[in-house]
Amino acid sequence: MSLKPKQILKGNNVLIIIYSVVFFFLIFQKAIYSPDTYGFLKAMPNRHLGYVVFLKIFTFLFSDGFDLAVKSFQILFSLASIHFFLKKVTQILTLNIFSKSIVLLVLLFPLFQPMYVANNLCPEGISYSLYLLFVALNLDFIFKNNINAFKLALIVFIALVFTRGQFMFSYLIFALVFFLKYRSQLKFKTNILKLLTLIFIPVVIIFGEMSYHKLKDGIFMTTPFGFTNMSSAAYYISEKEDAILITNQDYNIIFKTSYEELERKKLLMSSQSNSNYKDNYAFFHDHIPQICNRTTYEIARTYFLNKDIGSSEKSKFDIAQSFYKAEKANKEITQVLIRKNFKKWIQLYFANLSHSFYSPIFFFLILFIFIYSAIKVFTKYNKWHALLFIFTALSLSNALLIAIFSHSIMRYVFYNYVLILLSLFIIFKIFRHGIKD
Repeated sequence: MSLKPKQILKGNNVLIIIYSVVFFFLIFQKAIYSPDTYGFLKAMPNRHLGYVVFLKIFTFLFSDGFDLAVKSFQILFSLASIHFFLKKVTQILTLNIFSKSIVLLVLLFPLFQPMYVANNLCPEGISYSLYLLFVALNLDFIFKNNINAFKLALIVFIALVFTRGQFMFSYLIFALVFFLKYRSQLKFKTNILKLLTLIFIPVVIIFGEMSYHKLKDGIFMTTPFGFTNMSSAAYYISEKEDAILITNQDYNIIFKTSYEELERKKLLMSSQSNSNYKDNYAFFHDHIPQICNRTTYEIARTYFLNKDIGSSEKSKFDIAQSFYKAEKANKEITQVLIRKNFKKWIQLYFANLSHSFYSPIFFFLILFIFIYSAIKVFTKYNKWHALLFIFTALSLSNALLIAIFSHSIMRYVFYNYVLILLSLFIIFKIFRHGIKD
């Protein structure tokens, strides 16, 4: 008896063929080395521990052939996580064949040009997979009451945040939905314990990260790069006279030196002829590495190395201290500059945030959907409104955080493309068919 096309699509036959074609296509593409790759291979203090440990395992096991092994693992892991995510959202959202196909295309998109995340020897090679597993497992836990999924999600979340710190507070969104769903049953001890675990797991992760740096670098600190990244926008909008507001002598010298160098390189907003913030942001977006990594960050680290050590040989601890002190300096400088130039900073921030969604109109559409779902789910819990709230909250929170600390390049914001698509599917379902839980 022959199978009808619809029956074939409902099974795994087509998926196996698709995954096989994708695997063999990607395996014959080169492993991609980026500037960040070498920082992880050297376990630099400003790199999160997750991908450092991951690469160390592969270099230990495979030596010179580690890049092929890493690439192979990342491709397989990506395809496995994509399949798991697709399976779970299909069950929970009851997707039809057409919707499922579109979701699959969006899920596979990051594996190809221009990103090639599975071939890239950078955190995205595993963080994309970990994020999909994290979301899928939590959906399974909240909407299917799967306690095993809850336990696995905790492990995946720890691995995810150790790899990409931008997701540190994502669990709070699931914690809130869990509370709204079970608020009438929180008298049960098991539900209270689950809620507390969801809320406080970020604290455990921060302690783990600080302990890692204490063991490796000799300093009990979080990974020192957040405020360094954030300082890029603050420096970009700064003015020369802002130096008088920076009272710490070391930080004042660092600011003046950095400002002069940025001015010389024409990397300040005041150096641009553009009159609108869209163009000013476009320049900032394209030049963050030159502003931050190759100028302000390098100047701050070099300053502290020369001040504390001078020309003597630098130890591993000395180098780590320079990263830590540069981060501390940039935190203080950033706060001063943003307070002084808040209007310029907030305009640049909004342009950055809008770029995450490719247009202000689409950003406000997602924001409107989020507000709508929040009002609905807080008023009366419903599965579809809860799903809509989770997907839009995850998308917006990630974009809001990225826009504060860096620039909205695809590498940082692509994780939630599929969630935005699913949000649009749900909105269509709600307004066309009404709510049927």
